[in-house]
Amino acid sequence: MTDGPTLAGPTFVLSGGGNLGALQVGMLRALAEAGVEPGLIVGTSIGAINGAFLAGHPGPDGAAEIARLWSTLRRRDVLGLHPRTLARGLAGRQRYLFDPGPLRQLLDSFVGFDLLEQSPVPLAVVATDLGSREPVLLCSGDATTALLASSAVPGLLPPVSVEGRLLVDGAVASDVPLREAVALGSTDVLVLATAPAQLDSLRRIAPVSPSACAGDGVQVTVVPPLEVTVPFAALDQSGRLADLGYRRTRQWLDAGMPSAAELLCAEDRSTHDDKSPATCTYRARPDRRRRRCRSTRAAGAGADPWTRTRT
Repeated sequence: MTDGPTLAGPTFVLSGGGNLGALQVGMLRALAEAGVEPGLIVGTSIGAINGAFLAGHPGPDGAAEIARLWSTLRRRDVLGLHPRTLARGLAGRQRYLFDPGPLRQLLDSFVGFDLLEQSPVPLAVVATDLGSREPVLLCSGDATTALLASSAVPGLLPPVSVEGRLLVDGAVASDVPLREAVALGSTDVLVLATAPAQLDSLRRIAPVSPSACAGDGVQVTVVPPLEVTVPFAALDQSGRLADLGYRRTRQWLDAGMPSAAELLCAEDRSTHDDKSPATCTYRARPDRRRRRCRSTRAAGAGADPWTRTRT
């Protein structure tokens, strides 16, 4: 793949965040109702799962369906607790504590497509190579396998073998996969983070400057994240969180996307006023090669998924 994808809309970049992924669901619903639809989705960890759900159920009706699913989820639906598995993990005889079976069943039943390249909206999933700790992009092959790899939290869920490599949670290497989206050729990016602290990682990825040349840069828009604290793996508040994300994003959209530009463009605040769009220009590092989206099947099998144009 030598050229980037031809996209019909912005690239949605969905961060990790565990059960705070419910906030993303509310954001996605508000964006869908406003007619903001992705041309490409790049997700890591829970963001990859939400992205796959959206890719399989696009539009306002699909986003509402995803929100209804989240409102019914409980911990047992994603983390299988078996005494033998737990005992072996606590004794150090295996690397994980929980059975991924329930999560696999959930993904198989709701994603809506078997292979990543069959996704109605182009989808790239970010995982982490357990050995090198480098991010790995997956955009073809078995969708459930890719999503299980991207969400395999070390110590909680087992690593997933893909092409002979053990992969774990994508958030380990790339909690907000902006760099991966840029490497795939995205030029218009909408970031859906689950916590304000994740914006610090965006600043560390590369300098962000409103004065960067439009031809060389990438337009980055950040949906303002909420500061919310919930117990680890508690899903009983998912409906409330989705509603918070929805209402906050609706307010932001109705106000013309104000002030969030400062979240990334702190280096040059004087170029923005309170009513400026929440956008700024990201200059990709010149020595960074465009990343090839790694196939989960044998090399050469199937068509390049990035040659598609959505209509």
